[in-house]
Amino acid sequence: MDSDDASRSEDALAFAALNSEVRLAILDSLYDRTVEPGPLASSAAYSTIKSDVGVADSGRFSYHLNRLVDRFVTSTDDGYRLTEPGREVVRLRRRGSLTEDVSVEPERVDAECYRCGAGVEAFYERGYLITRCPDCEGLIDHELVPPGTLTALEYPPSGVEEVEIGTAFNRVHLLVDQEIRTMAAGVCPECGRNVTMRFESKPAVDSADDETRSSDWFTHDGLVQLSCDHCGQRRVTHPLHAVADRDPVASYVTEHGLVPGWDRFAELMSWKTTVCPDRLVFESPDGDSWTIDDEFGVDRE
Repeated sequence: MDSDDASRSEDALAFAALNSEVRLAILDSLYDRTVEPGPLASSAAYSTIKSDVGVADSGRFSYHLNRLVDRFVTSTDDGYRLTEPGREVVRLRRRGSLTEDVSVEPERVDAECYRCGAGVEAFYERGYLITRCPDCEGLIDHELVPPGTLTALEYPPSGVEEVEIGTAFNRVHLLVDQEIRTMAAGVCPECGRNVTMRFESKPAVDSADDETRSSDWFTHDGLVQLSCDHCGQRRVTHPLHAVADRDPVASYVTEHGLVPGWDRFAELMSWKTTVCPDRLVFESPDGDSWTIDDEFGVDRE
């Protein structure tokens, strides 16, 4: 058995251990009693968890609890606590990503299209919060999104429940802004492995490379892709957006009050772009020329 087969076997055993409403209820009880109160909360006693879950038969309850011990639950002198994998299972369920089918109809939000200046709308479906312009072609040309799409960002159903779509719109772009800065620093926020950055501009693609690249799906010529080498997490954005926490871009966004989120991204996406073989050149509204090379160094002139 090779390492991949062994990993899949262990994963299958882990998922099998979760295949019970009683075991999921045990994880919920432990989360409520040992995680939500804070990192120094006491362990939960056997009798307390059993009462929370509502299983009268001690033998049946012990069987289900023991199936979770070591992998998702740890036993202490005072009772039981969740391991980090156990906490992550509860968080995943609370995000609703696995089971909830949430949709929100398109509504206008307080933002403008960075291509044509028209008002934009946001909606939610199939786990994505989509921002689109009804008046132009948008940024993404792909069959999975409607015409005029400007951003399509994965977002958990919990993020759109009980809030207005405008609030979710602001939050998802803020979260993605933070993810992009982390990935641009070379670290994947999902798995902690290495991240690779590369230009996605069509003229920069080697003509001998027939592989379809994400640049084929975008109407903007000057973009950068950040991709995790391990889990495959990807983001595509404006290259100056990726390095917006470094000078000289950091000074510019601070001077102009461009806070992280949609406003910063949209401002940079509106700049005139020139694609060269080994660099991209952008022109800001004040007439300055910004050059970013293939090592992602930035010069402002």
